[in-house]
Amino acid sequence: SNVNVVDVVRGEIINDVNVLVRDGIIADITEKQDVSGECGIIDGQGKYLCPGVMDMHVHLVWDGSPDPVSSNVAEGPYLAMLRAMYNAQHSLRKGVTVVRDVGCNQDVTIFLAHAMKKGLTWGCEIIPCGSAITGSCGHVPSLSRIADTDDELIKAVRTLKSLENKATLKCQWVKVMATGGACGPEDVGPSMYSVENLKTIVEEAHRLHMKVSAHALPNEGIRACIEAGIDTIEHGADISVPDLITMKEKGITLIPTLWIYKILAESGDIVDSYMSRKAAQVVEQQKVTFHNAMEQGVRIALGTDAGSPNFGPHPNVFGEMYVMNEYGMDKVKVLQSATITAADVLGIADRKGAIEVGKEADVLLLNGNPFDDLHVFETGLEKVFQRGVLIH
Repeated sequence: SNVNVVDVVRGEIINDVNVLVRDGIIADITEKQDVSGECGIIDGQGKYLCPGVMDMHVHLVWDGSPDPVSSNVAEGPYLAMLRAMYNAQHSLRKGVTVVRDVGCNQDVTIFLAHAMKKGLTWGCEIIPCGSAITGSCGHVPSLSRIADTDDELIKAVRTLKSLENKATLKCQWVKVMATGGACGPEDVGPSMYSVENLKTIVEEAHRLHMKVSAHALPNEGIRACIEAGIDTIEHGADISVPDLITMKEKGITLIPTLWIYKILAESGDIVDSYMSRKAAQVVEQQKVTFHNAMEQGVRIALGTDAGSPNFGPHPNVFGEMYVMNEYGMDKVKVLQSATITAADVLGIADRKGAIEVGKEADVLLLNGNPFDDLHVFETGLEKVFQRGVLIH
């Protein structure tokens, strides 16, 4: 009661209102003074009620150590699933209510999401891509299924569709490693798949009512992804202005993952030198691309690459917010990129992403205004609710 609501849709604060939650759903937002007839009142005087934040790009099976790839391979899928569960729970306690997992070994995050739906465990809501689709000699094969030809690509998409259906997941995604990356010995330069290959993935996924996320860093690979009509470009380091204009026209979203490359670029004595060397170039490209993407009005949603080498424990959302702000995005837009924009891109904006009547009560109680200070998520997080249930 008497709380200040962070309205991420309009980018403003609604002062001193009562938010009524019934059966996990926001039932009413009202200015009426007497709410004593309702059960369970939480005093929000001077506090701010904010939607839970979302991360569009995580690897729950990775631990953020200097070499999460090797430890993940050594642990195998059973420990990986438990680690993913632990990271999902830790993320939720910190105020991250939804993540999209964009690559794991043996599809374990699909099974984890299924276990959560069955009530066998808990954590932030997971939109799982399962194992990513990568080519022979492609990016991070340990988190992927190998597919090279059009027939193999179609089979990979259909396999993921079947698994996500079985897990009763309505919001369905696949991930493709369209280019090389910093976290691997392969070249970053060339596109790993032809435009025709990428179109095969996109056409098959879209026909099956799935969306496609693509790891893509260099310009030629990104251009192929844009031409193929992929839904989200992950990392998107080197994108020309004409390509950004096409992205906007096609409704393709950029998930920039800025902070991880800053960290990798500064981790030369901790990670393999090729990683820090490649990451340093990515950082310079990202600063330009991020600025140009904002200028051209490309839709940008927050993603972190949580779990990546030397990134530390999950979640990494708030550090990403600071870097997005540092690179020129104002605080209101940063918070929108992690709430209503992310929900819209994911396909869950009908039930998540804002404090509105009819949406699920995934909300955070903060002791300060996040539009003024993004650090309040870390310094002033008082309560976390998931569908109206107090988590932390």
